[in-house]
Formats: sequence, C-alpha cells, structure tokens
Amino acid sequence: MFNLQEQLLKLQEDEIEIHSDFEFNKVDATIAKRTLNSLTDKLVVNGQNINEPDTFDLLQCFARDLPTIEPKMIARALDMLVTGFDNEIKALANLLTTPGQDPTVHSESLDRYAFLFQWIIERGESVVSQSRAATAAAVSDKGKVRKRRGVSSTAGSSSGATVSDVVPGWKGKLADLYALLQQLLRMPLGRVWNSAPERDTFIGVFTRIAHKIMENAAYAKDVEFQTILFDSLCLWLQNYNGLYGLVTMITQNLQHYEHLCESMAGLVQMAYDKYEGTQLADEVLRDISGKSFNSIHDKAGPKNAARFLVKISQLAPRALLRQMGLLIRHLDSEAHIMRSAMVDVIGHLTLYLASQEEQTDIVKNQINEYFDIIEQRFMDTHFLVRAKVLQVCQFVCSGQAKFPKRRPKLISLIIGRLEDKATNVRKHAIRALTMLLETHPFSLDGAELGVEQLEASLAKINKELAQMANATPSETSESTSKAKKIADSDDENEDDEEGDDDDDDDDAEIESSTTTAVNNGEEQATSTGSEQFANAGLSPEMAAKAMHLQFQQRYYRDALYFVYQLQEAQPLLMQLLGSTNKGEVMEAIDFFVAAVRFRVDGAQEGIRRMSHLIWLPPTGNSSSTTSADGSASEEARGVRAKLIESYMQLYMTPSDRLSAIENTSRITRNLISLTFGATLAELTSLEELIRTLMEERLIKEDVVNKLRSVYGYTKRQLPPAQRRGAIIILSMLAQARRSIVTDDIDLYLRIGLGDHGHEDLVVAKHTCMILQCLGAAKSRRPGAVAAAAGMDEQEIRRLPMNNPIFEGLQRIVEEPRRDPEWFPAAEQALNTIYALADKPDALAARLVRNQAKLVQELLNSNMGRNLAVSGGDESDSMDVDDSEESSVPNARNLVDPWDLTRLLFMVGHIAIKEIVLLESVEAELKRRKSDADEPRRKKRASPKGKGRGKSGRGRSKGSKRRSNEMHVDSDNDEDEDDELNQIAGSTEDEIGDIIQAIRERELLFGESKSLLSLFGPLLVHVCRNLGKFNDRLLTVHATAALAKFMCISSAFCEENLPLLLTLLQRAKSPVIRANISIALGDITVCFNNLIGENVQYLYGPLHDADTKVKKTTLMVLTHLILNGMVKVKGQLGEMAKCLEDKDQRVADMARLFFSELSTKDNAVYNNLPDIISSLSMGVGAVNEESFGRIMKFLFDFIKEKDRQTENVVEKLCQRFRNTTDPRQCRDIAYCMALLPFKSERSVRRLLDGLSSYQDKLAQDVVYKYFVEIVSKSRSQSATKQEVKALMD
Repeated sequence: MFNLQEQLLKLQEDEIEIHSDFEFNKVDATIAKRTLNSLTDKLVVNGQNINEPDTFDLLQCFARDLPTIEPKMIARALDMLVTGFDNEIKALANLLTTPGQDPTVHSESLDRYAFLFQWIIERGESVVSQSRAATAAAVSDKGKVRKRRGVSSTAGSSSGATVSDVVPGWKGKLADLYALLQQLLRMPLGRVWNSAPERDTFIGVFTRIAHKIMENAAYAKDVEFQTILFDSLCLWLQNYNGLYGLVTMITQNLQHYEHLCESMAGLVQMAYDKYEGTQLADEVLRDISGKSFNSIHDKAGPKNAARFLVKISQLAPRALLRQMGLLIRHLDSEAHIMRSAMVDVIGHLTLYLASQEEQTDIVKNQINEYFDIIEQRFMDTHFLVRAKVLQVCQFVCSGQAKFPKRRPKLISLIIGRLEDKATNVRKHAIRALTMLLETHPFSLDGAELGVEQLEASLAKINKELAQMANATPSETSESTSKAKKIADSDDENEDDEEGDDDDDDDDAEIESSTTTAVNNGEEQATSTGSEQFANAGLSPEMAAKAMHLQFQQRYYRDALYFVYQLQEAQPLLMQLLGSTNKGEVMEAIDFFVAAVRFRVDGAQEGIRRMSHLIWLPPTGNSSSTTSADGSASEEARGVRAKLIESYMQLYMTPSDRLSAIENTSRITRNLISLTFGATLAELTSLEELIRTLMEERLIKEDVVNKLRSVYGYTKRQLPPAQRRGAIIILSMLAQARRSIVTDDIDLYLRIGLGDHGHEDLVVAKHTCMILQCLGAAKSRRPGAVAAAAGMDEQEIRRLPMNNPIFEGLQRIVEEPRRDPEWFPAAEQALNTIYALADKPDALAARLVRNQAKLVQELLNSNMGRNLAVSGGDESDSMDVDDSEESSVPNARNLVDPWDLTRLLFMVGHIAIKEIVLLESVEAELKRRKSDADEPRRKKRASPKGKGRGKSGRGRSKGSKRRSNEMHVDSDNDEDEDDELNQIAGSTEDEIGDIIQAIRERELLFGESKSLLSLFGPLLVHVCRNLGKFNDRLLTVHATAALAKFMCISSAFCEENLPLLLTLLQRAKSPVIRANISIALGDITVCFNNLIGENVQYLYGPLHDADTKVKKTTLMVLTHLILNGMVKVKGQLGEMAKCLEDKDQRVADMARLFFSELSTKDNAVYNNLPDIISSLSMGVGAVNEESFGRIMKFLFDFIKEKDRQTENVVEKLCQRFRNTTDPRQCRDIAYCMALLPFKSERSVRRLLDGLSSYQDKLAQDVVYKYFVEIVSKSRSQSATKQEVKALMD
C-alpha cells in the first residue's frame, strides 16, 4: 500500500527506495526512448497502471535521473503523466456519478501521480536554478563552461534560462495539470480518501508545487498561467478549508519574494470577488497590520508589504476598507515606505468612495477624514512621502469627483511644497498644480480663468442680487436672521452633495478655513457678494431665480479665489524655470502652457521667461517618443526640445476648425504678439528660438509671406506694434535663412528705410538689423545648416557705395526728429553701414562732418566764434555733479544739447566700429597671406619646383594684386595696391603690428585726416566739466563715447584713465557709473596692463548704493574672471559679500559665479584664506551671521576632496596661532567645524595643531564648535577605525 505522507518524507530525506537497476543516464538513448514509449502506452490506456510496481519504479528512476535526461524526453514524460492523470480523473468522475461504486480505489493512483509530479517538477525547477547560478559563477571565474548532456547543462548555457525555456511545452503542461486539478477540486474528495489528513496531504502536494512555481519570476509575467494557478488555490480555499494554508503562503511570499507582491494582491482579489474569500483578505490584512517595520536593516519587508497594500487598494478597495482601522497605524511607522504606501492606499480608497452611487453621511465623513490625513502628510519628515502625497493629489483630483470644498486647501498646501528642499517634491508639486488647473471645476464661460472676465460676471450677479434685495419689501430683523439661517442650511446641504459631479455641486462654497483672501480684489469680491436678503417676500419664480443667482455668485467667488491662488504660485514657478533639475523645469513649462491655455492672468510672463531656456544645450532628439507616463522620455529629450514643442503647441499649431489661410493669419498674429512688451533679453532669447524653429523647417513659407505683407501694408493706418512685430520676427527668421532678405529687398528699402521708417524709428532699427544679414561674414550654425540657410561665405559681397541702401541709412542717421529711439536706430544704421559698405569709413566720415557742421553752425550763430577744442579753458577742479546748475551763465545755450549728444554718440560708436573694421581687415590680410603662400609651399615640397621660386613669386605677387583689387577696403590707385602687396608679402606677426600701429597712432593721434582725432579733446572737455553740461542725455553719451575712444589707443587710455576712474567714484548718475563699469571691463580686455595697476577700481562698484550698478559690475567681473582675463589677487572676498546682498538677483548671480569658479583649477580653495580675511577682518567685515552663511556655501566646494580638507585644517590652525581677536577666533572655529574630517590625516592635522588653539577653547562659542568637530569625527568611526582611535 502506497503511503503518500511517508514517501514525501523519504523524498525530503533523499531515502527513496527504488526496486529497479535501470538508469536513464547510462543506457543508450534508443533504449531510454523505447522504455519511455512503453510507459506511455500503459498510462494512456489506463491511468491506474501507475500502481504496477515495475511501471512506478521506472517512473521513479526517470525522476531520479532527471538532470541528465534530454529536454525532449522530459517533455514527453511530463505529457505522459498529465495524460495519465487526466484519464484517472475522468475515471474517478464516472465512478463518483455511478451509485454503489467505491471511489477509494483511485486514491492510491492519485497519490502516486501527486508524488511523481512533486518530484519531477520541483527537481526540474531546482536543477535549473542551481545550474544557472553555477554557470554564472563559472563564467565569472574561468570565462567558459564545460558542456554536459542533460537539462542542467542546457539550462546552464543561458544565464537567464528557465525550465520552460529549456523543456518544450513545460509551462503549457503545468497549466494543463492545474486545469485538471480544478476539475478534481470540484469533486467530493472526501469520498475518495478515508481520512481528511490523507486528502489534505494530496492537495498539499499541488499547493507546494504552486508555491515552488511562483518563486520563479518568469511565471509571474504570464497572466493566463497565473490565473489558472490562482483558480486552483481559490478552489482549495473554498471547498477544502485551505484558509490558513493560503494565508501562510501569501505572507511568506510577501516576506521573501518581491516579484510576488502584486501577484498575491491579485490572488486575494480573485478569492474575494469570485470565491467569497472575505476571510482570506481579512486574515492577510490583519497579519500585515500587526507587523512593525522599524528595523533599518529590513528593507524588503516594508517594501513588499507596501506594494501589496497599494495593489489591493486598486483591485479590491472594498476588502481593504474593512481593515483600515487596523492598517491606519502604519501611518506612524518608522519605515517611510509604509507611510508612503498608506497615503497611496488612502488616495485609492477616496476615489472608490467618491465613485459610489449612494453618497451617505458615513461615506462623506470617511472621505473628509481621508482628506484630512492627506493634508497632514504634506508635512511628513521624509521627502518620498511628501512626493507620494502630491502624486495622490494628482490622481484623486483628476477623477470624476472634483471635491470643490477640499481643493482650495490642497492647492494652498501644494503651493507651499513648491519651496520644498527636495527636488522630487517640487517636481511633483508643479505637476499636481498643473493637474488641478487642467481639471478645475469652473467650466462656465468656456473654462477660461481671466480675472477681468470673472470679476465682471461676479459684479453683474451682485448687481442683480442688489436690485432684487432693494425690490423686496423691508423685513424685520427676525426675518433677516431667518434668511441667514436658510443660507447657512443651504451651505450645509451643499456639503452633503460634495461627491456629485453636477455643476451645482461644483459651485459649493469654500470652507471658512480656506477662504482667506489672497489679495484685496478677492476680499472686495467676497464682501460685495455677501449680501443676504430674505426670500420670504418673493414669488416662487423670483425666489428660484435668487437662489440660482446665489449659486452663481458662489461659483464666481470660488473661481476668483482659485485664480488668485494660481497667481500666488506663479512667481515661485518662474524661479523654478531656472532650476538645475531638468524635471522641475519641464513641469514648470507644462504649467505655464496650461495656464496660457486657460487664460490665467500673469501666465504670459512665464512664457516669456521660458524663452531663455533656449540657450540650454540640446540633450536628445526632439522627435523621440514618450513613454507611458511621458516623464522619463521627456527628460531624455531635454529642456530645449520641450521648450520648442511648447511654443509650437501654443503659437504655431494649426486649428482643425480654420482654413489654411485663417491658420496662417492666426500663426502670424501669435508670432507678432510675442514681441509686444518684450525686453531686450527676451527678444534675444526669442530670436534664438525663432531661428531654431526656422532651421528645423517648423515655420512654413506662408507664414513668412504673411509677415512680409503685414510689414509692407500701406493701404490704411496700421497699429505701430503690428509693423514692429512683423519686422522683428522677420529679422529673427533671416538669421536662419538669408533669402528672406534677398528675395524682397526693395520692400525693406521702401518701408523700413522710407517714410514709415522715419515715422517709426523702431521699424527703422529692426529693418537695419535684418539688412545686416546680407553681410554676415560667418554663420553661427554648422556648415550644412548654413549652406541651407544661404550663408555660403563665397556668396557674401560688400555693396558699392552707390547702392540705395546706404542712402536710406544716411537718412536714418541724419533724421532731425528729437526721439529717444534715434540712438538705437542710428546705432543699427551704423552697424549696417560697416557690415555692408565697400568703404564704410568714407560714409561714416561724411555723416560725422554733417553733424559736426550742424553743431558748429549753431555755435557760430550763438557765440559768433568757432568751436574751440583746446583744453585751455578747462577748469582744473572737476565737477561731476550732473544735477547741479551750470557755473557759467547761459552755458547750455551755446549749442543745442541734443545735437551735441548726437554728434558724440556717433563718433563714439564709429570709434568702436573702426576697431572691428581693422580686426576684420587684419583677418582678411592674414587669410590672403595664407592663400598666397599655399602654392609656394606646394612647390617647395615638390622636387620639380626647385629653381622656379622667382617666377613663382612673381605669379603670386600678380595674383595678390588681383586679389587686393577685389578687397572691400581697397582703392584702385597703384599706391594702395603697392601697400597692400607689401603687407600681404610679410609675416602674420608683421601684419598684426601694422594694424596695431594704425589703431594706436592714426585713429586718435593722426594728422588732420583722422576725424576721430578731432573729437578726442572735445570728449575730454565735456567729461571734465559734466557740471557745466548739465544735460543728462549729453553727459551719459559723452562718458560712453570717451570710454569707447579709450579702447582704441593705449596711450589715450593711459592719459584719460584717471578721469574715468574719478567719474566712476564721483558721478551721481547710476547710468554713468554702470557704463563706466562696463567700459573698465572692455579696457581690461584691450589693455590688461593698464588695469592691472588699478584693479581695485573694478571691484569698487560692488558696494554701490544702486542695485543696477552693483549687478552690472558683478556681471562684468564674472565675465572677466571666469574667462581668465583678470587674475584674482585677494579680491574674491568682495565678490563673496554679494552672496548676502539684499537684492535676490545679485545674490543669485554671485552664487552662480562661485559655482562656475569652483570648476576651474581649485580657484575657491586657493583663495579661501583671502576670502576669510576679507569677511572677518577690517572695516569691510560682515556680521557673524552673514559670515556663517557665506562660509557654509563656499565650503561645500571643498568638502569632497580630502587633500584640500587637510590643508585647510593646517592653515586654519596657523590662523589661530596668529590672532587673539575673539571675533576672528569664533570665525575660524566655525570654518573648522564646516569641514567633514573624513580621513585620518585631517584628524591628525587637527590634533597636531592643538597648541595653536588650546588657549582659545576658553571661549564658549569656540568650545561648542570643537565639540561638533569631535562628534562629527566619531560618527566616521563606524567605517574608519583609525579615526576613532585618534579621537579616543
């Protein structure tokens, strides 16, 4: 008699007795197959043949030798056993339906089948997993594996193989086996076995096999296979009291196998929904609720339990609700994973409760309790829990139920998380805010959220209510109080209807705890609409209308409060656009795109700020696809691609409801609107964005033509902003495609340089800018793109002086109208002349002569004498107060300040353009020299070229002469040709020396031919007597022109540098001081040796009272220092003080400077002693609080380098030895406490310097810092014993 329980114990102890000597691994394959065929014939005919001793012994031999048997034979054997088991089940089913038969005769055969199934399946799964592990170890040790015959060797050939991958049809046969088991479990098995233990032993075999199968993660991915397995387990639970066995299996799987967490949730859900397994869910959840996840070493336990709870809340929320009273204790668990999971569970339960058709008081109270918990978890100590709370807010508020009474408080809490210290939290806060905006319940008026429109609607309703109140007969105070009670009861009724989706429910009044007004406008709206009146005296129709108006009144009040909340968040979101975290920036972009779509006031400013992100480098392909949630792939594509996509979505996506022509007009209007009110920085970023779109062919030709038509429209008066916007966008497009200018150049001459340009100098300015694209020397884009844009260098030619373009440009410069826009227009006109003209200096000289003649004529008419430019009349005492009255009577009447200002502006800008022109001439001459030497080098390299050097040089000289005749600045006379030939024939260094000599001696100190030399004394005279020339515009442009002249010649610069530095210190105009700060930066680049002696003046404006001057100086110094143009010699302390500046923009810029400086050759570390001295000593020392914040920021740049830490410790100890000042001792001790002391050597340096600071420990503050150092060092002892030994 076969006893299954005994045989299983022997199998476990490996003591199975087999009465057969047959070994499948030692016989020939043919004999093995023949033996297997004979066994198959027996079991297919009758499943009970397994009871034959010989048959069963051979099957046991097969199970014993399984690791060495070929996979195909294993598949045949498993198929054979499943078929025999199927026959036995069919026979048993027939027997059970036949009266008078004894079904116990099948118990032995079923036990034998179960025994063989467990042996073969468990052995197969175990052998493959062991072989896989051994193979991985062998490959890592030897790099190769010896091949063997059998399933174990086959499995070992692939590190990721499973039995189902090796044995054909393994998984299918297992599915068939458990499908047969389901049939068996539906039978009355109590009649088959004489006792319940025997029956349970048989069923336990298959549950153990199921448990073994589930350990393999590959099976968990097959949903169909898993469903068959779970159905069998649920039948065991339902029919044969398998509750506690199944609970044990589930809890063990949750404890040990991460991949089974969600699968076990599916099993519990199946049992709960299909098999009335309520008790199973209760027991499993009770078991989880009773566990404490407090150990920091137990990471798998809380993680698996958390995943199970979250999944069960999605699949079977009703089952979870029954045990929430016990599970809620995990909200206080030390494991943040459990707290996070409970928040997720509460979110899903809230959605489930809100979706119920019957919204009872109990359900509503439960929803409110869950919302209270969510709001409390916003302040959780772990950032992952706070991030999960924000994720829960997203999916809870995106459902059908809008929860209008809970939204205001949630939005306030979300806005608070925008300033969270964790990046992940801030990112999810932005996403949650975007989701709440996109799902807002205020769907009237097209779901738009413009404040003006909402306030107008609210005012209209308030007016109607006031009229109805005035029309109502006067009531007693009693009736008035009754009306108020009615209104209060209406509010309570709305509370009861919170879960509904109707518009009336969305109009529910916000709770008093969340109705704090954001600004005065909301308070006014609330107070205006809070009028109550009694409806008792109204007819039923009027009472219904009044009630409807009250609902609308509350709706618009809530909508306005929602908009005010969004406006409160927008400044924070604009700051996050500049975050270094890519995810935050992308989420902020999504918010502003959504806000513009809903017409939220202030969102357009965010869109403008977004344009600056175009300067970020591209990090991926803009056409890459997105994943399911879209976040990971979006970050891979990069912020730049996201920005381009957002602008395309907002402004350039055609509408399906409009025709092609209407879409073109709409896109054109959108592009033009981007220029309205834009600053220079925004226009610069917008230019790069538009250029990028044009290069990627995302702007169609129809839009370009429409922009041209708007720009050239003359039939009737066009708003100035329209024409300006059109030419601005066209100039941006022309940066990418030159043909935009060349295809219709007459249009720009007729409009921009014609009458319309003279009427609107802004149009003229941008027309000059677009014309400059004709002469762009080199494209900023790669060669392929530049060629596509029509930027081939060989196509670029300078234009002759008789071209009508220059006539129009001259008219712009000589425009007599007194308009402040003349200065930028004239600047761009001069830029265009120098970019396009064949002889720009000739035209510039004519313009200067004409303006100088005008000024001189005015002087002659007023004074009766010529303008004296000598310095004899200058006052020795400089008066730079541009606001005081002139000391010379009628001095300002000598000449019109406007005309003199124009003259000084022109000569100053021409001076800079002359420098640029000389540099371009130098580059051209060097290029010619290189081209001319190329044939000569080839001939010298060729053996046949010997003896031909003379003729070769002659040909080269002739070719150079022809080349010089084509040069843009050459004349046709022979003298200039000879001069250029001489230069071209010299070395490159000689070319540079000649150009430098022209710049140094001829531009400012040449003979009468040099126009600029005539105006240098005039500029010096004006700048020395700014008090006499008390016109603000004149003084500003005079100092700017002087600074430009100083960039030409080092001699002129050295002579007038004291004047410029005195103006920097004494000028009262912040514009003059800012301009001089910029000029000093330019002079530093041009003549570094001159500024080196006066470098302290570069840092002086950092302490200027005017924020603009301070910010400008910081920008200049940042550029000079980071580009290596100025060597830092102890002045970084002045830069560090800007970290504590009152203006946040200055402080942020200083932070950015030090962050960039820290990447350049240990610059922060090398200058740290000087910074400490500057901040802690002398009259310029900062207070101790500011010192602490600055040092904490700077020490972050050296904490990661042990070598630097050791050296800093030694230097700080030396400072202790050299000072007795208590303030300095405290500062040095604080700096010492900021160091990490991770290495043994840094601690040793500290101990070696004990004698230098031992006497300073008497100060309480110093002692406190050293106690922190000791505790910090001891905290490293867990991993570094040498540190602990030193500290002990």
